[in-house]
Amino acid sequence: MHYKIQWAAALMLVLAAASCSRENALVTIKGNVTLDGAALPEGDILFTPADPQFGAEAAKITGGVYQASVRPGKSKVQIRATRPVPGKKGPMGEPLIEDYIPAKDNDQSNDSIDVSASKLKHDFELHSK
Repeated sequence: MHYKIQWAAALMLVLAAASCSRENALVTIKGNVTLDGAALPEGDILFTPADPQFGAEAAKITGGVYQASVRPGKSKVQIRATRPVPGKKGPMGEPLIEDYIPAKDNDQSNDSIDVSASKLKHDFELHSK
């Protein structure tokens, strides 16, 4: 009985390893993000693969730079950043926060990149108008 359990566990381990092929391996990419020519101080960048069997990968933008591990192939790109609105308060007295990246670069984005091991740098130049 013990041998059957060990054999089944070994078989499952081999099958799991086989399903993690190089095609599914993540690739680390990096780049710069600017808004109207200036480095985006901080924000988030989201890469959603065209292949619906895979989920999105996200990364932080800090000082206009990001680094993300994403799947090779085509991915839709969405970029977001928020900031407090000077002199405005929310309903509970907290600072009012606004998303200041245009919708064309996040919710309504049609921007995409083609990720491959041969192209690891992807820069994004955003414009507020």
